[in-house]
Amino acid sequence: MSVFFGIIRVIDKINEYVIKTVQWFVLVLIITLAYEVYMRYVMGSPTLWSYDITYFSTSIFLALGMGYTLKDGGHVNIDIIIERMAIRPRAILLAVFYLVLFFPLWILILNAFLPNLLYSWETAERARVGSWMPPIYPYKTWLFVGIILLALQGISEFLKLIYMAITNEDKYIDKSTIEKVQAEIEEKEKQSIKEVEHDTKGGAIK
Repeated sequence: MSVFFGIIRVIDKINEYVIKTVQWFVLVLIITLAYEVYMRYVMGSPTLWSYDITYFSTSIFLALGMGYTLKDGGHVNIDIIIERMAIRPRAILLAVFYLVLFFPLWILILNAFLPNLLYSWETAERARVGSWMPPIYPYKTWLFVGIILLALQGISEFLKLIYMAITNEDKYIDKSTIEKVQAEIEEKEKQSIKEVEHDTKGGAIK
């Protein structure tokens, strides 16, 4: 069971780390757009590169953030049916959906995408739109990595559903997190007791 929880913990941490890193590309996007607006409408000299940097930076945090979005429950769901179901049947149904729809779909997409990505690197492919025409293979690379991160998070979510189906608990909770929180609470209680005892002894001496 420790391996079971370990897989979930590792995958979740990977996507949490990735989103904390790529979130800064939102700032890059804002700065690029603001600079382009200034250059275009104030200086009358629009840039050649802002369009490409804009969709590059946008695609980075969107593609690499797909896994974390799945973890956080941020993707669109149709809950009309499953929200009325009991915990165990709901978990089993969703697990079946992952097996029948989610994993086959993304495996097919990765399988179709990989040859295109390799060809892009071999030919040093460049963008066919815009006047700057930057290299496009890095763009395809982080899209590919984003799909892998999403598929990995799908494994984590699938394991959580298995856990819910077995335990009949409404939500997966990392046991190590519970133990850590309990340890922190116990430590604070001990510290509070020591402070009270210290204050009591100080009062008695006075």
